[in-house]
Amino acid sequence: MQVTNNNVITLHYQLKDDNEVILDKSYDSEEPMVYLHGHRQMIHGFESAIKGAEVGEKRAFTVMPAEGYGLRNVNNMQRIPLKYLKHEGKLSAGKTINVNTDNGVKPGTIIKLGKFNADVDMNHPLAGKNLHFDVEIINIRAATEEEVSQGRVNGNGDCGGCASCDS
Repeated sequence: MQVTNNNVITLHYQLKDDNEVILDKSYDSEEPMVYLHGHRQMIHGFESAIKGAEVGEKRAFTVMPAEGYGLRNVNNMQRIPLKYLKHEGKLSAGKTINVNTDNGVKPGTIIKLGKFNADVDMNHPLAGKNLHFDVEIINIRAATEEEVSQGRVNGNGDCGGCASCDS
């Protein structure tokens, strides 16, 4: 079976930036990543790069900003009253926070912190970055009708019996 739309894909991955800094990975966790392919749960460039892959296959690829989180928009800054920011811990410049917007919750990074307001960069933290992935396909299964209609994997992300997670 190959990675195609409406398949539930279970994989391990590592994500690096241009400086070889690891930004995220699943290899050290007990749980591989599970998602529904073709339903915009992953960035376009990622889905395109693993389309056609088979179980056990490893792929290394780069996703450019246009196929990832987009280019940085220098005008995408907002001044937000502190009382509207929900966060844990102390706010400081450089801290990533979640901001409630008209289009749902979006990540933002505090650029400047004042007494009553914070200037927040609303670009995605990975916007404008080349994303270097190493991926290993662990399992592929057909999505259920319910998963396809809901556009997401149901339950705990059961990968359908892969050896990696003993499901």
